Amino acid sequence: MESIYTDGSYLQSNPGWHGQDAHWKLMHVLLALERAGAADRVKTVCDVGCGAGELVKEWARLRPDMRFTGCDISPQAHALCLKDAPENAHFVHGGQVQGEHFDAILAVDVLEHVPDTDSFLSTLEAYADLLVLHVPLDLSFRSVVKPEILEEERRTVGHIHFYTAAYLKRLLAARGYELLSWHYTNKYVERPPELASARSRLGMCIRRAAHYCMPRAWAAFLVGGYSVMLVARPRKS
Repeated sequence: MESIYTDGSYLQSNPGWHGQDAHWKLMHVLLALERAGAADRVKTVCDVGCGAGELVKEWARLRPDMRFTGCDISPQAHALCLKDAPENAHFVHGGQVQGEHFDAILAVDVLEHVPDTDSFLSTLEAYADLLVLHVPLDLSFRSVVKPEILEEERRTVGHIHFYTAAYLKRLLAARGYELLSWHYTNKYVERPPELASARSRLGMCIRRAAHYCMPRAWAAFLVGGYSVMLVARPRKS
């Protein structure tokens, strides 16, 4: 069945498939693994829903001693992955890699897109010792007051699930996951875009004030714009 990820419309709406955020995301992945005490133990990595593969490519260039695999269901994203791929980075067109086991599986900004979250996580658990997830916290006081924010997320970037930090923690706890590290990220504050209007600049001032003056959990719920980067160990059957 065709979807926005396979028919070319997602790439048309998001040129580059968010490759410009790859370095920023990679720095947070490495921080999360360091805080989890797992940085030195991870030698094989699979990035599920890797998009243009830029995160995998950059990490592979930094660590030629490691082995990386990226997979994505989009033929357009897969074509972008193959451009200038390092020798230790292998890309597969499809939703998952069969028959391999990895030290860590990444799902960076993926969980909010998949229709069946439980089935998706169950599949990842079977192929890795650690899961590294980056999940946007779309549900906030601001998005409750202005529900058109969520409608825009669904329309432009295909989000079909919306999370708060508390709900995400409960979801993972219900699956028996052990959280090894957890920290908030905020692209709008850490990598602020150029803002043309006075209204947008005022909004950024409010975001920055909340970011630096409030506990992250409060800022995430009240103002929005945050994601969570986490490392989890799945339960052993």
